[in-house]
Amino acid sequence: MSESVLFVCAQNVCRSPLMAAAFQEALRAEGELGLGPSEWEVESVGTVASEGHRACRIASGLEPAAATHHSVRLEADDLDVADIVIVASLDERSIVARMRPQARSRTFTLREAVLLGEQPIDAGSITEYAAALHSRRGTLDLPKPSSLPWRRGPEPLDVVDVHQMGPRAHRKGLERAAIDARLLASRLRRDLAART
Repeated sequence: MSESVLFVCAQNVCRSPLMAAAFQEALRAEGELGLGPSEWEVESVGTVASEGHRACRIASGLEPAAATHHSVRLEADDLDVADIVIVASLDERSIVARMRPQARSRTFTLREAVLLGEQPIDAGSITEYAAALHSRRGTLDLPKPSSLPWRRGPEPLDVVDVHQMGPRAHRKGLERAAIDARLLASRLRRDLAART
């Protein structure tokens, strides 16, 4: 049975399709080098998605595989079968926790998963990898937003949805998300390949 990685954002037309496409591209590239497992299902969904919309132009431009994507709404059953759930922001992480409380321990923002996985993890499966990430919660000094009201910016663990801030800000946010998704894929491959 293959293991699964589920990427979640709000509308499923931008952040999560891009993260899933970048993650898959990194897996494909490393798979061609013979590094680690290759039987992973990678999907993306949106917490408030309207079904059938294409990925945004910027996401498709950054990750061509996202161009064939059509939005799908998150269902509770999606959370039941996912071995790890990677969300764009703390808002989506909260929605997942309310929808399926038992999925909380395997749900992380993309940046949270990257930071918690910085040190190698001894895992034989994605499920074990997620459990190891969860066990590291509270042990690292994760970035926090400024406590100064006039310097309040976005939550540092979020991939912010910045469609309304213009194409430059939108592209920059998605570029960072693609880098982080590739890094997550590389670390998963590295740590799971070490056990095989």
